[in-house]
Amino acid sequence: MNAYVKELICLTGNYPDGQKIDGVKLVYTGKVDSAGVDASTYTVNDRNITAVTVDGDTVTLALNIRDRKAGIIAEPGPGGPGGPGGPGRGGPPKLPTAKREPREVTLRQVKDILTADGVVPAWESAQTTTAAVEPVIDRFRQFSYKGLGYNLFVPECYDGTNALPLVVFIHDAGPCGPDTKITLSQGNGAITWAKPEWQQEHPCFVLAPQIPRTVKLTGDNFQASPEIYVLKEMIDLVVQQYGIDRSRIYTTGQSMGCMASCELNILYPDFFAASLLVAGQWSPERMAERCSGCRTWILVSNHDARAFPGMNAVTEAMEAAGARVGRYWWDAKSSSSQFDELVAKALEDDVNIRYTVFEGSSVVPPYKPDNPATNHMCTWPVAYEIAGIKRWLFSCVKK
Repeated sequence: MNAYVKELICLTGNYPDGQKIDGVKLVYTGKVDSAGVDASTYTVNDRNITAVTVDGDTVTLALNIRDRKAGIIAEPGPGGPGGPGGPGRGGPPKLPTAKREPREVTLRQVKDILTADGVVPAWESAQTTTAAVEPVIDRFRQFSYKGLGYNLFVPECYDGTNALPLVVFIHDAGPCGPDTKITLSQGNGAITWAKPEWQQEHPCFVLAPQIPRTVKLTGDNFQASPEIYVLKEMIDLVVQQYGIDRSRIYTTGQSMGCMASCELNILYPDFFAASLLVAGQWSPERMAERCSGCRTWILVSNHDARAFPGMNAVTEAMEAAGARVGRYWWDAKSSSSQFDELVAKALEDDVNIRYTVFEGSSVVPPYKPDNPATNHMCTWPVAYEIAGIKRWLFSCVKK
């Protein structure tokens, strides 16, 4: 460590499309004179500095979250996610690396700065951070049950006597791997329920299993592996160990996780209070037979090559079996207030199944290619940021 620097800390943030290294904090031994300290004072390997702030002895560098090296989990290649629930087009499957990249930053101070201790000369060599901040993710505890790892978030307000809801999030096929925290870093499906702003409004437990690469949890033949029963046992274990409100247990998942949530509803149609199903598909016949009375909100992209036709078939079969289905076409680029209005309008319908299709390729941001794979994967971060749907889920109570 440089003699003038007490700490170098890597800063990370949780974004809809995953955890990213978004800053670095330098704590000097003396108060820093902010005059002349700017982005040109430092260089960061493979990263672009977007802002610099000085506060006493601390200098914080903000880093561009669109940098190729920003993400903790590597993005999939152009072939798309493939595997169970994937779009099945765009070339061979190219899954993300099944690991989290190191939470560290290598940087160098390239200009002299002035502190209360005197002039701090430019560093002769680069330094690497020795600590990392992972907000929200740090609050999850890691466990294992019958070979399946899982993450559990316990709300701060839980005192052992107050019964609170439980959200079960099941990830897609891409992040399957040995590190239990992969599902927390890959996207916002688990993290969104544990963020302080949501916990303040709706305190709850969050259970996020981690599926190994050796397990094909669901397949496009609508068959689930035996681990689907292990997931249910895992949920039951958490319910028994903590004060879970058994009338407010919810399941949600994306792609493979959506398919797994469908199968859990088929096997245990009276267990969950409601389900949020994102970018997946499953057996129309079995869903119609077992789940037509469930409360469900389904979200897909219009240009998702499998989830869109797949869920069209599912909702048609469920409607034929007696389900009340509401269908909605939304622009995924709607603002938060516009989404609030869209949700409120949908909730006026006396239905138990709500089916939202994001129009065209509106889920795809301008910096990504528009193809079936991106329409599939880009549905996830949009869906889990719609506050009104999340509130709907928590309003559902099992009778």
